[in-house]
Amino acid sequence: MIGALAAHRNIHLLSFDREVVDHPVYRDPNVRHTSLGRIQGGVTFSRLYSFIRATWTLARARRHLKDRDAIVLVNSLELLIISDLCGLTCMPTVYDVSDIHPLQLSKSLAGRFMRWLERRTLKRVPLIVVTSPWFYWEYYRQWLRVPQAALLIENKVAPSSVNGQRPPVLAKRIAWNGLLRCQTSAAVLVEALSSAPDSVHLSLHGTLDRLGALGRRLISLPNCSYSGPYAPEMLSALILKSSFVWAIDLSEGENSKWLLPYRLYSAIAAGVPVIAAADTATAEVVRLHKIGIVLRECTATALMQALEDCDAEMYALWLKNVHALRDRALRHDEWTLVFEDVNRWVALKRLPSEVDVDIVFRSETVAASANDMHRAEGIMSTSALPQPIPSDSACPI
Repeated sequence: MIGALAAHRNIHLLSFDREVVDHPVYRDPNVRHTSLGRIQGGVTFSRLYSFIRATWTLARARRHLKDRDAIVLVNSLELLIISDLCGLTCMPTVYDVSDIHPLQLSKSLAGRFMRWLERRTLKRVPLIVVTSPWFYWEYYRQWLRVPQAALLIENKVAPSSVNGQRPPVLAKRIAWNGLLRCQTSAAVLVEALSSAPDSVHLSLHGTLDRLGALGRRLISLPNCSYSGPYAPEMLSALILKSSFVWAIDLSEGENSKWLLPYRLYSAIAAGVPVIAAADTATAEVVRLHKIGIVLRECTATALMQALEDCDAEMYALWLKNVHALRDRALRHDEWTLVFEDVNRWVALKRLPSEVDVDIVFRSETVAASANDMHRAEGIMSTSALPQPIPSDSACPI
């Protein structure tokens, strides 16, 4: 949304209601919001009803579309399919992929049907954007075998959220922030903290609901501090109180192996090395750039051994390499370039078809030749109107 506004576009946001998000972008006069109603997680009748209701809302909104310069951005597969059914994909459409749902990888009849439907729908989508190149290499190339290439726009950090402070010092202090949902991580950290109560310390920041009893056990430990629900403005300062950021999330199978978590970018932006698990995309990036620990296995034994093996010289190297990457972890004008002009999409630099880890933190949104001239579940539509949208007007979707 910030990128679209920077490209001087008006926004009509159609999204499901999950929770209140207090961000100034939603109060911008060029943003109009239409609720698609509340939605439940998982596969339930109420969720199906929510999508039926959303289809009706989108079909009605489609009738009001008059601006030929509109661009549609969709960030979930279900809403992409609904948008196609409602005729929204007749306009230039961007499919923004930040996760691959387990159903998309299922070998069941439902999974095969979902992949068939996705292939069919993607034929009318000119631009796929992924937050991790592994989504493209492993899923869209290997599983779906779609012909179009994808654009990489990493889940980077807003420059305004980074606080310039002194670098951290080497200690057995770990920060785990954001969506705290990985039961494996919680179990490993409980064991590590319990085995070394005087030397290992954990800082938790985020919502604990998905961790259940393990979350409650973690915060009951004397060497674990919990700073409350996730607050972006606090993140950088909290991270800098620790020596490492826990960048492991094994809660969603293959998706967990392929994603590049926001924790990776927020840690680098703050200037703190990370801890990753082997056989994941995050581990490949950490290993390539030498910016932290890669656990051979996600166990308390492996974690404690890695912390013991870390010395001052090794940590100094990681800090140096993290510092060199800090600017690359910050968000720039990647999304603005997407929204500026549909005709320039052909000039955007797409991902190579073969795996190239070096593309992470080095990707350029615009190809070299062009350079001579870089989450609620919902749908965003923009139109290039120079004036704010009157609150009582019919807005192009």
